[in-house]
Amino acid sequence: MRPAQPLYFPHENRQWPRSATPAAGTAAIDDDPGMIQLTGVSMHYGTGQGQLQVLKDIDLRVRQGTRVAVTGPSGSGKSTLLLLLAGLEQPSSGAVKLDGRLLNELNGDQLADLRRDHIGIVFQFFHLVPSLNALENVALPLEIARKRDAQGQARALLDRVGLSGRLGHYPSQLSGGEQQRVAIARALVHAPKLNPRR
Repeated sequence: MRPAQPLYFPHENRQWPRSATPAAGTAAIDDDPGMIQLTGVSMHYGTGQGQLQVLKDIDLRVRQGTRVAVTGPSGSGKSTLLLLLAGLEQPSSGAVKLDGRLLNELNGDQLADLRRDHIGIVFQFFHLVPSLNALENVALPLEIARKRDAQGQARALLDRVGLSGRLGHYPSQLSGGEQQRVAIARALVHAPKLNPRR
């Protein structure tokens, strides 16, 4: 398995290089539109002191099956980038495409369907449902999508992350590491094409 390709986010100007080249031995970027494609993406937020520029004019393509690590100091825009890729935020300007679909043109329901069917998100603070046990938390995305054997698939994935003995435990009964593994299993249970980790 090829190691993750690091993309560094500089803190000072919050701007990536205009393009990222694939690892040696892969097709040239222009030959593949990419699973993820950002074109001229900028993001700013209004503050009491004016506009805060978080991302500036980013062009990026990532091929399907590629692992990418987004690195940089706190406040450099890493989380904002992941929110844009998941369709949880809209850019101030530019275009975000996921698997050929322009996220800017999708409505809230279409974005929710896209996330449910194609994106697995591991949040920094896990966001497990406290009233559901580990098995129910992992099965939840499949049940929402009305998939068959949701609990069986969730059980198999929890076994793969070493939690087969904790299926009936609630988040408050799990260690931080166990909660993280439940969140990872929940993000992967529907075999998403994209898996951003925040």
